[in-house]
Amino acid sequence: MNDDRSISRAARFRPILAMAAAALGGVALWLGPAPAEEPPAGEPARAHFSMLPSNHMMLRATLNGKGPYKLIFDLGAPITLLSNRAAEESGTVDDKTPKSFLFSMRGEAEVAKLQVGTLKAEKLPVVVFDHPALGILSDAFGERIDGIIGFTFFARYRTTIDYQKDEMTFTPVDVQVRDLMKDLPDRIAGPKVARRRVLAPAGLWGLRLGAAEPGGVGVRVAAVVPDSPAAIAGLAAGDVVTAVDDRWAATAHDVYEAAAAVEPGRPAPVTVRRDDQELTLTVRPADGA
Repeated sequence: MNDDRSISRAARFRPILAMAAAALGGVALWLGPAPAEEPPAGEPARAHFSMLPSNHMMLRATLNGKGPYKLIFDLGAPITLLSNRAAEESGTVDDKTPKSFLFSMRGEAEVAKLQVGTLKAEKLPVVVFDHPALGILSDAFGERIDGIIGFTFFARYRTTIDYQKDEMTFTPVDVQVRDLMKDLPDRIAGPKVARRRVLAPAGLWGLRLGAAEPGGVGVRVAAVVPDSPAAIAGLAAGDVVTAVDDRWAATAHDVYEAAAAVEPGRPAPVTVRRDDQELTLTVRPADGA
């Protein structure tokens, strides 16, 4: 049952998924069942992917050593969702855990270990229930879909997709992953007041930012102060900053937010694009503002 009609039916069902995991769009990530060798220390983890006809992203992963299970990878999903079947088989929840009437919901749980390709993620928070979108997608593709990988997974990594090699790489980033489902009631019921947050570097970097590049691919450096930490590191006017301290930088706000977390004297990697080449330079901010 993989004709255009069934694929279209799955696509029309996407808005309903928003109540659980936002829209389901993207590419399809597909991993072979054989366990992959772990990458050397410090190397990014890698996985190969392939497209589904509907442009969904699907990965094959093991949960707590069980599986593999087929999961939709969705950059717009605020949670990671598992079906009851996958959660029970993998030991994420006990099969005697009570279910609610609505979608047989089990609520929040935690996957002790999720492996996809050479990547191993630990203590991954999930929500367990049988959302009807999973059934629709399973019918459309003729194979069972076991859940959705969302924000609680991919926020831990800087993810790069190479469409020519059909390869995806995951580089860990130092970021605290908030539990959006737990925060949601307080954010809805909390006081409706405007909050103002001022971002400033913790130390002196010695560069001036220009405009963000079209398409969110980085921020251009307008000027570099001579003999400053940025100049010593090798940054130059015209460079396009794409990452600061292993944090993606699509806007000037992103750059300032990342720089604010770097204490003076601590070396921080800065990735720039220069003459169609990617360079990683090390800046050690100095004391001062």
